[in-house]
Order: sequence, then structure tokens, then C-alpha cells
Amino acid sequence: MSDLDLIYGTKPKTLPLAEEKGKKKAIQARKDISTKAIKKESNPDSALASNQDSMVETIRKTVKSLGDKVAFTRVTPEEKGRLADVVYTYKRQGTKTSENEIIRIAISLLLEDFTKNGKESVLAQVIEALNA
Repeated sequence: MSDLDLIYGTKPKTLPLAEEKGKKKAIQARKDISTKAIKKESNPDSALASNQDSMVETIRKTVKSLGDKVAFTRVTPEEKGRLADVVYTYKRQGTKTSENEIIRIAISLLLEDFTKNGKESVLAQVIEALNA
């Protein structure tokens, strides 16, 4: 019974058998679609984690090899301070890193994202915003 049936005291109509079976099939079909949607939603999470693991490994290999080309960049005092803070935080935890290593990780991450996502990448979006 629906809420309106309760309010108005109407009696629900009984459906012919064929129509009732059709409704049951429609309800089951909706449940199946919902189940598939839930499964699809859960799969991207695992795919995203897998892609991230793959990206981390690619960047690790890139940064692990010593760079022999020099590239200078100008940073603000705030950026330099934040980099130094990150290096110091890792040093206190017993992990060796450097500003150079962090910058190479950042560059590799941006380039990997750009390679995979093109115009949807963070790099492309920031460059577009800078030129707007």
C-alpha cells in the first residue's frame, strides 16, 4: 500500500498475473543495473590505485638515475622555504632526500600526468589558466 492509499483508505488494485510478472522482471532488471553500477564504481578505485602504483614506479626509476643535464629554476622565498621544510622533515624521520630530488619528482609527476591525460592534465590546466 502506498501512503496515499493509507491516507484516503483506498484499496490497492490487484494486477493481472502477466502484468505482475512484468513488474517483477522490471524490478529485478533495476536491481541488476544497480549492482552493475556499484561494481563499475568500485573497479575504478582499484584501477586508479594500480595506475598510481605504476606511475610511482615510473617516476622512481626516472629520479633514481642520475641527471647529467643542468636546469636552473627560480623559486620564491616561500617555495624555497617549503622545499627546505620537506627535506628537513624527511631528515628528522631518517630518510635522506634533497631539494633537487623533490623537484625532479615534481617534474616527472607533471610530465607523466600530461602524457596520460593531455588537455585534462594538471600541467595543461595550469598553463591554460596562466594564459587566460
